[in-house]
Amino acid sequence: MSKYFLRENAPFVGLKGTSTLDGVIENACLNAGVTKKPYRSFHSLRRSFGTWMAKEEVPITTISQMLGHADMDSSKPYLSFDEKQMLDLKEAIGYSRVTYQPHIKEFIVFCGNTYPEAVCVTKEMVDTWLQQKQFQTNATHNSAISRLRAFTKYQAAIGKDTFVPGEEYSVKTVHYTPYIFTDVELRKLFKTFDTLQPHFEAPEREYIVPVLFRMMYCCGMRPSEPLELLYEDVNLQTGEIYIRQSKRKKDRRILMSEDLMSLCRRYASFKKPRTYFFDRVDGSRFPTYWMTNQFRICWRNSGLVKRGNPRPYDLRHNYAKRTMMRWVNEGRDVMAMVSYLSAYMGHTEFSATLYYIHLLPERLIMSSGIDGKDFHVYIRRLLMKKIKDPELFKTIT
Repeated sequence: MSKYFLRENAPFVGLKGTSTLDGVIENACLNAGVTKKPYRSFHSLRRSFGTWMAKEEVPITTISQMLGHADMDSSKPYLSFDEKQMLDLKEAIGYSRVTYQPHIKEFIVFCGNTYPEAVCVTKEMVDTWLQQKQFQTNATHNSAISRLRAFTKYQAAIGKDTFVPGEEYSVKTVHYTPYIFTDVELRKLFKTFDTLQPHFEAPEREYIVPVLFRMMYCCGMRPSEPLELLYEDVNLQTGEIYIRQSKRKKDRRILMSEDLMSLCRRYASFKKPRTYFFDRVDGSRFPTYWMTNQFRICWRNSGLVKRGNPRPYDLRHNYAKRTMMRWVNEGRDVMAMVSYLSAYMGHTEFSATLYYIHLLPERLIMSSGIDGKDFHVYIRRLLMKKIKDPELFKTIT
């Protein structure tokens, strides 16, 4: 490069490295109004060249040779071009990138090593990957197929002759039944939350756990939502909680009760202002598995006997069910009130909230608070939509 490109100003010597050219690219992007992106440099031109060749379905071996790669691994970033485009599209319409990333990237790496000439997915590639892949559960298998199906559907939509795995690639799974806590179980469980002892591997858990699980239960929150709350998202004066970018990238604002707000104030009184409302000692957020572990520890300490598989998410299920039961007991029109519950819980589909009605006792369903004339027909249709396996549907209904 130094033989052909010289410095603009004296001394007119050959360029060394790409730092000067990186500055040229940076200035050109600023003048053109190009949005800042990570790793924008002179090398971005080379990377873009390889990416666009991959988009035009140039064989990966040809791309590798033209770019002077010593081995095929260097070409793998270009194989993921379609994946990146699909993730950008999903994110733009409200989905989370994290939802689709697992398994797809692993599949693309596998194809790059096993089928280096391929520019689209074939049935052989899917079958070979599944044969060498070990899934721990049927649910994980179905999750991988679902994500792979979304990726191949995107390829087909942009005009590529790709193979889209059908429903025959899914395996039977047992539909999860929400665990409905009894009054006795809830009292014992929350008493255990309140008496949880300190532990050196979980500092301050004795302060965090009682507030965390009460917020989940009293506000019907998803397990990840309280963990992602910023300190500024919880208004301790008005009781308003701002939930950011939850499922489908939706924001919502909810109100907590006076009792819960008072508890949150006491919790905040010994914690200095920080990034997250519930935070680790180092200031980072808790992972969801930490919450699950604390829930299991408390359940074990409570001495309660399991009637199923209770999880933190079941606190949300119980919030919905008990809210509806309260409305029935108060003589309210439950079908008219469900829309408010749907907005409060952050459901993107109205049917997701109505699903909870089938958890109510039969005597409440047939009460004046719910129009029972078409209720059972509706619930059957709703369950059929959620449960694709006809045999499993028969056993449940």
